[in-house]
Amino acid sequence: MIFTSSMAVYGAQEPPFTEDKQPQPIDPYGMAKYAVECDLKMAHQQFGLRYNIVRPNNVLGIYQNIWDRYRNVIGIFIRKTLNGQPILVYGDGEQTRAFSDIRYYMEPFDILLSEFDGETFNIGADKYFSLNQVAETVQSIGKKYGYEVPIEHGPPRHEAKHAYCNHDKAKNLLKFKDNTRLEELIEDMFVWAMKQPNRKVKDMEYEVTEGIYEYWKN
Repeated sequence: MIFTSSMAVYGAQEPPFTEDKQPQPIDPYGMAKYAVECDLKMAHQQFGLRYNIVRPNNVLGIYQNIWDRYRNVIGIFIRKTLNGQPILVYGDGEQTRAFSDIRYYMEPFDILLSEFDGETFNIGADKYFSLNQVAETVQSIGKKYGYEVPIEHGPPRHEAKHAYCNHDKAKNLLKFKDNTRLEELIEDMFVWAMKQPNRKVKDMEYEVTEGIYEYWKN
């Protein structure tokens, strides 16, 4: 089994995160991912389950669901731009993340189907950007295609300020090579999204609203 975990398991530790860091998730998503990692380890010990864990970071590419209001920040920026809405950045926008082209994940995944057992690998891009830089890139590409929107800032989220990984282990053992060119990738996604029908963004009704983000309610 190959489990797609997340770098969210590392929490707010000092980046770049390496696989030997003890997970310290700070949000329910990271906690849930780490719980599955622990369950896999137990299943291996008790039942002999063979598994590997991959911790990707901010994967994107064409065909990604950009109509999800909760995930995939670049997809959300693109959708808002196409709909003539302001690009909304939470906090000061100086959070840093590395965004990774899905095309470079496939070969390492194939290797993990037949090699290694009980190993954990970070896989993703090395170069990181602030969310302000990403928002400005989407804004510039949108303007190029006739969609001109402002960038606005909202209240900060409960998240790690800086989060990106070291990928030496995957490079050495899985022949992983990342050639993500973020601006080109965002433009490819933008052009693809322009051709898609304007799908409805799903709204959810909440049983508990205290403490959740305002942008989930709006």
